[in-house]
Formats: sequence, C-alpha cells, structure tokens
Amino acid sequence: MTRNPRRTRRGIALAPALVCLVLVGLLCAAVLRTAHIQRGLVASEEHRLQAEWLAESGLARAAARLGTDPDYTGETWEVAAKALGGNDAGVVRIAVKPMEKSAGRRRVRVEADYPRGEAPRRARHSKQLIVDVGTDKP
Repeated sequence: MTRNPRRTRRGIALAPALVCLVLVGLLCAAVLRTAHIQRGLVASEEHRLQAEWLAESGLARAAARLGTDPDYTGETWEVAAKALGGNDAGVVRIAVKPMEKSAGRRRVRVEADYPRGEAPRRARHSKQLIVDVGTDKP
C-alpha cells in the first residue's frame, strides 16, 4: 500500500492562515481601541474649549450688565444647546461683588460648565475680572 503525498499534507496551510487571521484580528482590535480613546480625547477638548468660551461670554455679559445697572449682583445663565449649535446645553454662574476700598469697582467671578449637569466628561472653566463702574455722583 502506497501513501499519496498530497493526502498527508492537506491541512498544512490551515495553521498559518489561522495565525494570520488572529494577528489581523488583534491588530484591528488595537486600532479600534486607539480610535475610541482618541474620540474621547477630542470630546474632552471640545468640552474644555466650549466651557472657556462660555466663561468669556459670561464676563462680557456681566460687564455689559454692569454698564447699565451698577447694582447688578450676578445670575445663573442657562445657555440652550440650540444657541451653542450642538447637542448639549451649558450653564454660566456669574457673581459680582463690590471691592473693598474701591466704591467704583466690582469683582466679577464667572464659572462655566459644559455640558450642563453631571455629564461624565463635563468641563468647568473659571475667570475673574475687575470692572470699573461709572458713577454719576461727585
């Protein structure tokens, strides 16, 4: 009885093919994981920038309000998602306090959160500004 050499080598190509498939699968998983991490980093940066811009807007809002009403003490400003052009809303807390020894000056402290609430990737940015409030009194 003679053996057919082709018959004994039938499955020899299966092992390298499986090894290649496993390696390709691991490579794809690593690329997907990296893309997922990068997406999270980009979202965090977007939230950080939006919070910074909201804080700047809060300072401008407070300065404008102080220009028309020197007794303005601040507010909580809810900014709708539609106004921000996105899916998330923001909130800006403005506090205005008179400065000691300077009757015509106010310290404005602004704290902005984006997105509003307890989002997992919420960013908070704070800023301060000293505003001279014009008085008509001599």
